[in-house]
Amino acid sequence: MELQAKALAALVLIIVASGTAIFLFAFQSARNNPVVLVEGGYITSQDSELVTVRAMGLDVNITLVWENDLGVGSFVVNITNIDVVRVEIISEADVTSVASGTSFEVLDVSTTEVDALIQIRVPYVGNTITFYVLGDSQGYQGGIEQVADDANMNRPDFVFHCGDLTPFGQEAQYLDVVDALNGCNVPVFATVGNHDIRLGGGDRYLQHFGPSTYSFDFGPAHFAVFNTSDGDVAEDEIQWLTKDLTESSAEWKYVFTHMPPFDPRPEANHSMFNSTTVERLKDIFEDSGVDAVFTGHIHLFNNSVVEGVRYIITGGAGASLYAAPEDGGIYHYVEVTIVGSLQTIGAVTLDSPSVERNMILVRGIDEDVTLNVDDLLAMPIAEGYSSFQNRYDNWRGQGTYRGVQLSNLLDLVGGMTVSDRLRVSSSDGYEQYFSYWNVYPNASWLSIQGDMILAFEFNGSVVPEWSNGMRLAMMPSDGGYSNYDCQATSAPDMGWHVYPSAGSRWVRYVETIEVVSS
Repeated sequence: MELQAKALAALVLIIVASGTAIFLFAFQSARNNPVVLVEGGYITSQDSELVTVRAMGLDVNITLVWENDLGVGSFVVNITNIDVVRVEIISEADVTSVASGTSFEVLDVSTTEVDALIQIRVPYVGNTITFYVLGDSQGYQGGIEQVADDANMNRPDFVFHCGDLTPFGQEAQYLDVVDALNGCNVPVFATVGNHDIRLGGGDRYLQHFGPSTYSFDFGPAHFAVFNTSDGDVAEDEIQWLTKDLTESSAEWKYVFTHMPPFDPRPEANHSMFNSTTVERLKDIFEDSGVDAVFTGHIHLFNNSVVEGVRYIITGGAGASLYAAPEDGGIYHYVEVTIVGSLQTIGAVTLDSPSVERNMILVRGIDEDVTLNVDDLLAMPIAEGYSSFQNRYDNWRGQGTYRGVQLSNLLDLVGGMTVSDRLRVSSSDGYEQYFSYWNVYPNASWLSIQGDMILAFEFNGSVVPEWSNGMRLAMMPSDGGYSNYDCQATSAPDMGWHVYPSAGSRWVRYVETIEVVSS
């Protein structure tokens, strides 16, 4: 008779009589799969055999509840995002585990009771808490990898990412971030940024990281996280935050979100846009005794104190910087250490990211994003035959181009207005300016120049193998962008009026695309 290990449990009795061994087997059938209840974590996947729970704090309670106590209850739980070196597992059920990275890859629970509580605890030892905070990596994994290396060496209690983990919230982008974060051997908590929710990215964030509003305690500190990814805060979230902070009696209180309530730069306003919400939040922080609020969104480091509350902006994990180094424009993460009643907060510098040939920086008035070819492939693709005429009336560049319309790229960073100009710069220092009507052509200009695209592929060759890419290209319906076409679609002081050549508009080695206010 063949028995399945998970289906049956056996009690073996050995009786020896007159030199003969008699084996008696008492079998108990396995119960149906349990209901899984989680506190301090989020279920990222579940099937008939196992459940995967991502820890959203340093303590996680998982309760398995069966319909009755007849037979053996057995189930497999995979707990991720924990410090397997320091964690303790407390359960009255029989538990076996295998640790790997920041996961218990297998946590096999077996019990004859109607329910089983598994407690995952990281004990608070001594009087020190250390954590790292970073923000706005926006698809550049080098910054995350550097923070992970430091965390693996120095072993802080956890790392926190203040959002904008991705360029625009696509599944492949989230998988790249998850892969980079998997190199960190301490827990990484996060909240969602405005880039992360684009094009349906909010659902993908939830699947990979869980809710963006939650809280947890560790030692004498309370940590609260809430969602500002759309520039405002919902009323129910404000009510939750108020209750969470006022009911906490922790000695230290810290808050994490993506968008800051104010922009510390003179005459700049790249922060939450609802002034009423901002004032309410500041009052909540002051009234509940919050020690520090950590945000990203603005790509710099800033440490300000307003009405007794410290506001830390840490947006320097990889996205392009918004200020000079002396004004906080540095690539960095923040290290926070609490020793008894003392707190230290400081920026730790990161290496500056390099823009590879297969990457492009797109910068709007208040937003920017760095994209690689895989990111571009996730967008609507424009493809067709085209060519251009040089100043000597010779035709060049004949072939099939694949790329993304400039209008779609600018949609990622807030678009442009009629009075704005678009500056396209190459890695060799060359640049061209274009008008609103080149990017968003009316019927007349569209019939002459066609769509304006950023091409990453030419005749089947993709950058970096394509030596001239990334390249700006015009895609007229007749397949040729002539000098006459260039003259007819050049605004004053641009294009033909600066250098009379259609080819001069086909910028090669494109590195930066930037909206410039007039």
